Amino acid sequence: MKRYLNSWPVFLAVVIFVILLARAGQQPEQFVELIVRGDDMGMTHSANEAFELAFNRGILTAGGLIVPSPWFEDAARRCRENRLWSVGVHLCVNAEWQDYRWGPVLPYNLVSSLVDKDGYFFPTAQAFLDNNPKVEELERELRAQVDRALDRGLRLDYLDTHMDSLETREEYRAVVRKIAREYGLPISGDCGEDREFFDIYAVKPELKEKVLIEKLQTAKPGLYLLVVHPGLDTPEERAIVDLNPDGLKDVYKYRSAEVKAITSPRVKKVIARRNIKLLSYRDLREQGRIKID
Repeated sequence: MKRYLNSWPVFLAVVIFVILLARAGQQPEQFVELIVRGDDMGMTHSANEAFELAFNRGILTAGGLIVPSPWFEDAARRCRENRLWSVGVHLCVNAEWQDYRWGPVLPYNLVSSLVDKDGYFFPTAQAFLDNNPKVEELERELRAQVDRALDRGLRLDYLDTHMDSLETREEYRAVVRKIAREYGLPISGDCGEDREFFDIYAVKPELKEKVLIEKLQTAKPGLYLLVVHPGLDTPEERAIVDLNPDGLKDVYKYRSAEVKAITSPRVKKVIARRNIKLLSYRDLREQGRIKID
């Protein structure tokens, strides 16, 4: 009897070891994994405030900076002061807001096919295409945007594109892939993420939190991407009007509602209860799960 009692601690230790080994061996696909990516950092002061709130008090895990935008320098400073934020460059060739425009990083005479007569980026993807942008000028400008972000001391973890204008033609996509490869950066959306399931972009502002909770509750194991556009309800944001014919009306309502959703205690509670893994592109790179072609 004493012999069996003496062996009990050994047996218990073996059981604990097996359980820990099994947990350690769980594959990522057995979990719900979620990248929460915010776009348009640097667009306005309010947007930068919203990003800081979403990173520090919410579930935001990635933030894309519009390098040519007016409030980029403020955004870059915040990123330098918060090194744990995972950020990327939101490659931009459009300026879609009424009375609030910006142009390229490079002198506009060096990239004249990318801009209108006043030196601003075009407001819509169609206007961009109609001007027959030259591939060599496009590559020059996009490379300059990445270089400026690096010059500001930012640690970049990924690239993505603004308004999908760069997704309209294969030669433009090839430029983005080329730059990503040369800088050793993944392209958000090309890392095996399911982007469709968590698409809440056009969901009515008053329903965003509710819909997000429902999706978090029903998501099956896999890697997902939730894209949001953080903003606040401020006079600055209320003045923003989208020039795209299919653009959202009262953009500030949608953007501030997304901040409310991703900082919501109810949302965080569901994530904790379901043991959903919040990931950044930095996490994926450090885990060796991203291959740069």
